[in-house]
Amino acid sequence: MVQSIFCTTAFAAALSLTPCLSVAQEVFGTLTASLDGIQRSWFLTAHEGESQSFGLTVSIANLQSFSMWGQPSAYDVQTMQDSLLLSFDVMSVGDQVIPLNMSVTYLENGWASGWVSDDPENIVFALTTLKKSDAGVLIEGSFDTVASYGEPLSHGATDASRTMLINGSFHATLPPGLLNTQ
Repeated sequence: MVQSIFCTTAFAAALSLTPCLSVAQEVFGTLTASLDGIQRSWFLTAHEGESQSFGLTVSIANLQSFSMWGQPSAYDVQTMQDSLLLSFDVMSVGDQVIPLNMSVTYLENGWASGWVSDDPENIVFALTTLKKSDAGVLIEGSFDTVASYGEPLSHGATDASRTMLINGSFHATLPPGLLNTQ
């Protein structure tokens, strides 16, 4: 009996020391924001070309659309809980770049409840860098908004009496595999 307990303990100890297999993640950017004064970071991730973040170019309209889905850790790809989403469009007119249709969403409990600001009039947004390269599209900027609470967010209704200040910045190089053209 003593030998079997020893063998079991030794086997368990050996297993705990073996390296864990992990899925290779690609982190291609970050969203850093303050939620009512508490500073946080979220990671823009992909695995085998799959991501919840993307860029879309509509050539005929000179329009680019970006959706950045910040994951709570660098090891997540498709988490909804505790995720920060930033979406916006960019229209190019000559050398001028005009941001449009900005939205900021904090999925506190996935789509069950969270905070949303989707009125561009209530979002201070600055796009400081938008540059194409062989590595993808580099986008950088900042945002500042007051988001309203919604439960569930999927219904689109929010409670304007419950608000959260969200201000932050973003830095990402969206890889070519996440960029589409229509």
